[in-house]
Amino acid sequence: MRFSETISLAQSKGWEVLLDAAAFVPTNGLDLSRWRPDFVDLSFYKMFGLPTGVGALLVRKDKIPLLRRTVFFRGPMEYVGVGHQTRVR
Repeated sequence: MRFSETISLAQSKGWEVLLDAAAFVPTNGLDLSRWRPDFVDLSFYKMFGLPTGVGALLVRKDKIPLLRRTVFFRGPMEYVGVGHQTRVR
């Protein structure tokens, strides 16, 4: 089964697909018209080689309502577990 077919199969069964492209994007082109995930994460550290601690989450417009905005007022987080609402400082 091809990668794009795997994404389509998962989406047809009601799953949202996150494509972890953090290590892929610095050395390859990512064609989002070919790969149709719901979410894509990127690491600026891996792209630019500087320890930025910053990344990006690309979200399809129709999936934005699934996200909830969470604000952390006490500085950087060590771990955030979305599935269990876990936060560790």
